[in-house]
Amino acid sequence: MAVDKNKVLDALRRVKGPDLTSNLVDLGLISEVLIKDDRVYFSITVPAHRAQELEALRQAAEKVVSGLDDVAGATVVLTAERGGMSAPPAPPLPSRAAASSAGSNVTEHPRVREAREKGTTGDGAGARAAPAGPAPTITPRSANQPLGIPGIKHLIAVASGKGGVGKSTTAVNLALGLRAIGLKAGIMDADIYGPSQPRLLGLSGKPHVTEQNKLRPMEGYGLKAMSMGFMVDEGTPIVWRGPMVVQALNQMLREVMWGELDALIIDMPPGTGDVQLTMAQQVPLSGAVIVSTPQDLALIDARKGLAMFQRVNVPVLGLIENMSYFLCPSCGTRSDIFGHGGAELEAQKLGLPFLGGVPLHMDIRERSDSGRPIVATAPDSPQALIYREIAAKVWGEVQNAAGAAEKAPDLMVSPGSDVLHVAFEGGEKYDLTAEMLRVMSPSAEVQGHSPEQRVTVAKKKNVRISELRPIGNYAVRIVFDDKHDTGLFTWDYLRTLGREKEARWAEYLAEMEKKGLSRG
Repeated sequence: MAVDKNKVLDALRRVKGPDLTSNLVDLGLISEVLIKDDRVYFSITVPAHRAQELEALRQAAEKVVSGLDDVAGATVVLTAERGGMSAPPAPPLPSRAAASSAGSNVTEHPRVREAREKGTTGDGAGARAAPAGPAPTITPRSANQPLGIPGIKHLIAVASGKGGVGKSTTAVNLALGLRAIGLKAGIMDADIYGPSQPRLLGLSGKPHVTEQNKLRPMEGYGLKAMSMGFMVDEGTPIVWRGPMVVQALNQMLREVMWGELDALIIDMPPGTGDVQLTMAQQVPLSGAVIVSTPQDLALIDARKGLAMFQRVNVPVLGLIENMSYFLCPSCGTRSDIFGHGGAELEAQKLGLPFLGGVPLHMDIRERSDSGRPIVATAPDSPQALIYREIAAKVWGEVQNAAGAAEKAPDLMVSPGSDVLHVAFEGGEKYDLTAEMLRVMSPSAEVQGHSPEQRVTVAKKKNVRISELRPIGNYAVRIVFDDKHDTGLFTWDYLRTLGREKEARWAEYLAEMEKKGLSRG
């Protein structure tokens, strides 16, 4: 049986309002009730200066609604009515309402104000003077460190100072790039008002609610994903105030069964508003990546995003320049449509890593629009390789920020180019054959996007290593003489191959025999 809005309102009539006489519904303090997948969303209008005091009221409302039959859960936030123009600063006035309106454009709900004026607000009646206080400040995370998300090692924000720079496309391909280098990754769409990830991943439908009353994330191309776009139809606008948005984001983070992930990419809303700031303060971000285009106007806004993360002590992992240049598909001529090197120069000025430039390319746009991100569906393309190299650099910067980075091993190719000698700083040394490295390449061509898609590569007995191309301080791209060059071998993966060489090789030979394939 579906959840009925009237039943929700009837239940809320059992909860007394701030006046302790009338109920929340009759006082007109309940916003429009939204019901999606048996979950109930609404806000309670209260005076801004009493929000902390009335937290118990919010909890009572949430509890009574969550206890209804057929209700999987409830999201309830406290919010306040906004007036028109903000009043200019003024000395403290003798009433709470006046004190509130003097410092902001937030005003009491008319019925709450009426109850207060009657002396029945539940706080001992009578209006009392509100103490004057300093202006709100941004609290660094170190002062109040947010709780982590169980199972998730690192949360990485992908942000931009303005919309239209390709942030969401970059975010999904970055997440897929992390998967391509052997990491367990997911993506959360934090853009409540304009969710893009369902379309970018070609996903539709609703997430299932587990027996533990948690949401099971959707999955596309082996990537776990959660977005408000899964909860509402694509054309339905979400008309929520900031506090309700923040609450919904926290639920998508903390009430979703993400499982074990090395990294969760958070596709942030554009700009530097309340949502971005609150997320930066309340979510234990390992770092942030800033996406911009080369032109000065975009870089001005990118600096604002950078400054916001720095003020809340979130490490900025680097800058990505999207739409960096255009290559003519007919003649191959390069055109710097939006200028050249703006983000790279900006990174140098700020002392930040430049993570790479992504070209303006028709294939990226077409595949994104059709729900086929290029890293997943064209893994051998030059554009996909750029994203994977950026992902490797981002992961290296995450390790640096966490103090877990290690020195790159010494790599040497044998005279016959058929063996890679790997020597780690701690003394571990391994000899890995070119054939083994080729057939176990951490690339989409070999590994696919799931265990079911993994390919058993045959006839590589005589393959040779042509070139080693280091990627940042975290990985190396190995180029083989059969033109395969899309596998990015991280130091961890090379160490794992060395430690498990005999077992992995025996499994490979057994698999070859079972499938009737040949090494030669």
